[in-house]
Amino acid sequence: MSATPIILPAPTDTEASSATAEPQTASYEAIENSDDSEIPSILSQIAPFKGLSDAVLDAIAETAEYRRYDDGQTVLSLGQYDGGEFFVVTSGAMRASIMQPESGSIVVEDIEPIAVFGLDLTYAGEDNPVFQNLAVTAEGDLALIAIDAEKLRAVAAQRPSLMRNLAQYFAEELSARRFHTVAAEAAPEQRVYAELLSFVERDGVQGVWRIARMPKHREIADRAGVEEAVAAGAVASLIQEGVAQRDYPGLIINDMSRLNKLAS
Repeated sequence: MSATPIILPAPTDTEASSATAEPQTASYEAIENSDDSEIPSILSQIAPFKGLSDAVLDAIAETAEYRRYDDGQTVLSLGQYDGGEFFVVTSGAMRASIMQPESGSIVVEDIEPIAVFGLDLTYAGEDNPVFQNLAVTAEGDLALIAIDAEKLRAVAAQRPSLMRNLAQYFAEELSARRFHTVAAEAAPEQRVYAELLSFVERDGVQGVWRIARMPKHREIADRAGVEEAVAAGAVASLIQEGVAQRDYPGLIINDMSRLNKLAS
């Protein structure tokens, strides 16, 4: 979910606090007795902040706070995220689900410890459609560091080393996504998995992801631009690996995260 960095006008402190206070109180619990002195050390292990001086890391840490969520708890409900902060996972995992309005399918990504989520979105502009289609839940007992985006931008404006790190981070993210696009052109199975994602829907009654009616292998092959045997083999691999299971006339997807990775 990388985007070209755009420096946004900073909202006032009053606007920022009124926009975030209520959902934060409802959706997370600040970690009691946490040692804030650990935050700079954790940040120094993450790509956007590696190599920065202690003074810069300390300045970023002043904008941060620890939070804790129980397994399955909602971190951000659908449409709640506004790009006002980003997160660093310290334990457990965050599961980000992004709905694709055109197809009704959902892309799922797990963010594991010592990984950052949402930094690119804080620079993506307030009208980014991702905001309205994003939801985040806790996988396992989740602990994270939340960093205020407005305050980070203020620090970056005063610290050229941080600005350079952010520019390099965004450039590497963009390059990686372009590489994956090229790789997908050379990997027929990836195109098959990407097409299968467009058929996946959430079963609200049983609480599972499923393809209600599995298209014929020939149809998938035509849509993906591959041979029919490749489409059949890709589907068979999903079943053999336990990513999906047959549920005539369709499939149940047991591991949406894995299917998304295979398609990317």
